[in-house]
Amino acid sequence: MKIHSIGYHHGHDADFVMSNPNGIGQAWLFLLFQTKALIRRNGKEEIAQAGSFLLYSGNTPQYYAACDDTYMDDWFYFTVEPQDQKLFPELGIPLNQPVQLTDAATISAHIRSMTYEFYTARPYHMDMVELELKQMFFHISRQLQETQKIITQTPSTKLDNLMILHYQITHQIDQVGTVASLAKKFSMSLSSLQHSYKEVFGETISNDITRSRLERVRLLLTTTSLPLRRIAEQCGYTSEFHLMRHFKNNTGITPTEYRRQNR
Repeated sequence: MKIHSIGYHHGHDADFVMSNPNGIGQAWLFLLFQTKALIRRNGKEEIAQAGSFLLYSGNTPQYYAACDDTYMDDWFYFTVEPQDQKLFPELGIPLNQPVQLTDAATISAHIRSMTYEFYTARPYHMDMVELELKQMFFHISRQLQETQKIITQTPSTKLDNLMILHYQITHQIDQVGTVASLAKKFSMSLSSLQHSYKEVFGETISNDITRSRLERVRLLLTTTSLPLRRIAEQCGYTSEFHLMRHFKNNTGITPTEYRRQNR
């Protein structure tokens, strides 16, 4: 597989429409919707929710458009060798239809890394892109398999609560408190929440919260000039001192040192 063009968090206005009635030849297209999108397939229109992906195979008609005031997606065009085409059915990744993800942020992070590598001239940058691409598809397959496991093994109310909770941890970490407060919020015992969360997502809830907080902190440190007090507020810390202590305990350096090294 080889990527030919790629974009991360591309935004458009409400009148955005992309229509390729005959596809784009042999090239495949991967879309990760950051906002809701209107798509058309088999002559019918439907809504693809934010956090879903759509993988168009070669020579497939394409139609997707904004359905709100703004539209945003991550995308890339790529070619697939005959020996690679069997990968998608093996991984259980559907083609030419929108599929909701439980953790779109992880997939978006892969595309962000590929975009960076693609547009640099550093040694082995295209090899890095290819490796990241395959890893991304394996991550998608894992999410789809784990989602199927949830659906078949978990009561719907608990499933809904766990999905909401996982989404908040991944996308709204500033609104996430302690594990005990989350258990109370979702009317679950602390032990039940911890056990169910790990069974479903393969990671402890505490580790996921820590990971999400630190990822958000790193992003804000390297892409903004916000003071630590504001970063603490946006990452769910009780104070900037809480942020500083937690960050250094997990990374070995202070937030200020990290910002200086990575700006």
